Amino acid sequence: MVLWTIVPEEAIFAESIQPVVYEEMQYLGQKVMVEKISPNQFRVVRLLTTAPADYLRNDLQPGTVIIWKPALEALS
Repeated sequence: MVLWTIVPEEAIFAESIQPVVYEEMQYLGQKVMVEKISPNQFRVVRLLTTAPADYLRNDLQPGTVIIWKPALEALS
């Protein structure tokens, strides 16, 4: 189906579109912006640093999935 309209798609498909919530967290000593995939998984959306070398790190690139464990689970 193709809709040729100036109405924003949020107004047309209001029930089916879920807003994406971004969070900031510390990961490997760097601040990153992530989106929640599941209760314990996050996807890196943006790296929030000014150090050029950090943008070359594979473990901080956008799209990387982070598995988060609460501190109590990680210690046991």
